[in-house]
Order: sequence, then structure tokens, then C-alpha cells
Amino acid sequence: MRNSLQTASLRQLVILSFFMALIPVAVLLWQSYTALNGVSQYAVAEAESAISSVRRVENMQNMVVDIERAVRQFAVVKTPALAKVAANHLDNYQQLLQQVCNNVQQTELCQLQRQQLQLLQSRFQQLDSKQLEPVILQFRQQQQQLTQTVWSMLEQNLQAQQSFVVESQQQLAWQTVVLVIITLLLVLWASGRIAAPVKKLDIMIRAIGQQHQFPDEKLVGPRELTELGEQLRWLSSRLQQLEALRLILLRHASHELKTPLSSIREGCALLTEQLVGPLNPQQLEVVGLLNGSADRLSLLTEQLLDYNRLLQQAKPEPDWLSPQQLFTDCFADHALSLQQREQVIELDCQLSAIFTDATLFRRILDNLINNAQAYGSQSSPVWVKLYQQEHQLVLDVANNGNPIPTALRHSLFEPFQRGTTPRFDAVQGSGLGLSIVADCARLLGGHADIVDVIYADVCIRVRLPLLEEKLS
Repeated sequence: MRNSLQTASLRQLVILSFFMALIPVAVLLWQSYTALNGVSQYAVAEAESAISSVRRVENMQNMVVDIERAVRQFAVVKTPALAKVAANHLDNYQQLLQQVCNNVQQTELCQLQRQQLQLLQSRFQQLDSKQLEPVILQFRQQQQQLTQTVWSMLEQNLQAQQSFVVESQQQLAWQTVVLVIITLLLVLWASGRIAAPVKKLDIMIRAIGQQHQFPDEKLVGPRELTELGEQLRWLSSRLQQLEALRLILLRHASHELKTPLSSIREGCALLTEQLVGPLNPQQLEVVGLLNGSADRLSLLTEQLLDYNRLLQQAKPEPDWLSPQQLFTDCFADHALSLQQREQVIELDCQLSAIFTDATLFRRILDNLINNAQAYGSQSSPVWVKLYQQEHQLVLDVANNGNPIPTALRHSLFEPFQRGTTPRFDAVQGSGLGLSIVADCARLLGGHADIVDVIYADVCIRVRLPLLEEKLS
């Protein structure tokens, strides 16, 4: 059964689960019909019995009156016809008495009434009116007692019927609760058979997207989901191969470019200084273009190497650091480029010590300062803020310039993605700066966003965990 469920298709599993959930419902409907039918039959039988008993009692009451009248008339006018009428009434009453006594548990009262009836049948012709009076009176009183007994029996039957209905309702209610619980368990089981592999698929997809270790456990479930899991496993393996090839290509290409690039820059420097001979203005212009291209190529190579080292760093090494010292070193390295554009740093550091990885945090600072210097307005300040917000370490680097459209903010943190805003320096961007910032923040357990602030046109905010255990 288990193997058949594992190899079943998703459609078959859904249909099977639907029918399994319907089984308790069908049982509940059948039990409800049976209980209702039983109550109905019992109520009909009791109603018919009650009607018959009431009719017999009423007939007996009427017959007692007829017997009393016929006997009294015979006592006054002793004729054979009256005697025959009285005898017929007594015989009919005897039959009704027998039927009523068969349903009544008061055997003693029935026995007394039979004796009184036999007395009337045997002696009503010999007794005169005075002698007959006490016999008839007792006969009438016993009939009244018998009528009262029948009514009491009907009330007891009605109470028993009510108790039977209540008991049937309680039993049906308990059966309903049990069957509903069984139905819920079957539904949960069936949904689990579908939700469990879907959850594993979600884990697999997240592992592929976040470049985590792909789960080794084979997905077990419907055939379509199992096949999809194997396709995701193949896709993960293929992406790992492509990632390995990409890293190898970046590493080899970067390193192989550095040697000829160094030779080109040295040659351009010799030509610029005219150590190998004088150059005319046109030649100097060409050499200037070569120098700019060599510098541009050198910058791209350094960024590729830096990005490659960042991808290979799997785990940060946090330690307690002085943020003031980190800022001082970073600003000193970027002092020349900031002076060329007449930009100043306005620092607001509210923390005396931070627990983070020095290399990753410095890379974040370098790329954010370089981004603010390149895209910021001429003679405009660059705001740098470091503060604590709730349980996070927040770094804001803001500048004035062209605001970044909301639709492009998320994509700018992807590798080799550049915005539509032009740089104000002489270097053409490669689209790796903000990607390096985002990857460094991710390695530190945080994330980077572009936010809106009132004091600047553009602000890049990096949120990092504050506690040591979140960095480990």
C-alpha cells in the first residue's frame, strides 16, 4: 500500500484522498438514516399502541354504561330479550378486558375485574335492584381504576419514547464526533502526503537560490513531485558545475590579465615621460588614451579579483573592532578622489566598538564611499552614519544626486547591474560595487537596501546583526 501510494500520480493521490475522506461521511449518513428510521418506527409503533389502548378503554367505559343500563332494565322488567342484551354486553366487555389486561401489568386489578364480571354474568338474573347496586358500583370503580392504569401506562410509554429519542441523539452525536475526527485525520494525512514533498521542494529551490548544500535525502511522494525533485537535483548539480567553471574562469582570467596589463601600464608610463624619445602632441594624446584604458582595465581586474575572493569566503571571522579607526583608514584611502570633487565626509558614529569581520566591513565601506563619490553631486557632502537600531547594527551612506527609481533599487544589488544615472568621475562602472556590498552583508548575516531619507537624495543602508551569536 505504501509503495503504491509513493508511485501514484498526484491526481490519483488527490482522488484517493477525496474518497477516503468521504468514507466517514458516508458512514455518518448511514448511521443517521438508521437512527432516524429506528426512532420513526418506534414512534409509529408506540402511537398505534396508544391509540388502540385509548380506543379499548373508551369502548370499555361506554360498555360499562351499557352493561349498567341493561342490567338495571332487566332487574325491573325481566324479559329474555333484556337478559340476552345484557349477556351480550358482558361477553363483549370480557373480550375487551382480556385485550387490555394483556397490555397492562396490573394483574391483580385485572383479576378483580374478571371476578366482578363473572359475578355479574352468573347472578345478574337472580339479583334485584337493591342487591345489584353495590355490585355495579364496584364494577364501575374498578373500571375507573383500570382506565387510570392504562393512562399511566401511556405516560410511561411516552417518557420511555422520549428517553429513547434522547439516547439515540446522544449516540448519534458521539458517532458524529468520532467520524468527524476520523475525517479530519484522513484529511490531515492526505494533505501531509502532498504538503510534505512540496515543502521539500521549497527547501530544494531555496538551497539552489541561496547556494546552500542541496539536500541529500531523496524526495518521496507523488510521481510528478518525485520527478520534479530529481530535476531540481540535476539542476543543482548543473549549477554547481557552472559556478565552479565561473570561479575558475574569473580566477584565471583575472590573474592572467595582471601580467600583460602591468607591462602595458609600464610602457605607457615610459612613453608619457618621453624616456624613449620625444612625442608630438598627437602621439601624446594617443598615449593619454592608452593610459586611461589601462587604468580602466586595471580597475576592472581588481574588482573581479575582489569579487572572486568574496565569493570564496564562506564564513566571516568576527572580532571586536573600533569603528572610528575603520572610518579613518577608509576615508584616508579615498581622500584624493573626494578632494577632486570637493566632497567632504560628515560622520556620525554612535558606537565605540562593534563585533564584525574587519575585511568584509571594510569592503562595504570602500564600495559605499566609492559609490557616493562617483554618483554624488559636486561639492556635496557624503553622510556616513553608524548606529544601533533595536537589535541591529545600521550603517547609512548617503549623498545628493539623481534619486534612484524604486523599480531599479532591488536589481542594482545584482552582479554587473548598473543604473541609468551616469557617474561624475572619469571611470566607467562595472556594476559590481553594490553587489559586493550585498554579498558582504549577506555573509555577515544582514542585508543591504536603498532607502529614502530626508537629508539626502540617495541613501544605502546596511543592516547587520548586533550580537555575537548571530554572526557565528
